[in-house]
Amino acid sequence: MELGIATVDDTDPAITALTGELDIASAPKLEDHLRDLIDAGCTRLIVDLSDLSFCDSTGIGTLVRANNERLSRGGYLRLAAPNRHVARVLAVVGLLDAFPTYRSVDAARHADVAGLVVVRL
Repeated sequence: MELGIATVDDTDPAITALTGELDIASAPKLEDHLRDLIDAGCTRLIVDLSDLSFCDSTGIGTLVRANNERLSRGGYLRLAAPNRHVARVLAVVGLLDAFPTYRSVDAARHADVAGLVVVRL
């Protein structure tokens, strides 16, 4: 399944919604998109994972690099609404500890600690 990327950048933070699969074949597309956003000055970003069905290590690396780039520019990247399979992958690789992942876009927008994703391994 192909990766779909849709961004609403007229809000602060901007919101990028992903659909489909984020893997070795599609990660470069996302990396380019996220780089274009940062080049345009978008340093605060929420990535909506609600319709992302799969994420491999290449996709995870893309998200980590995007987070690091935003942090270095005084911004942030927050993940929102992963399904339970994607949330488990994020937990296993330690991303839930690396940067905030929220149960909803709204919780991510407000940095609602009560809305953080918690996965018991």
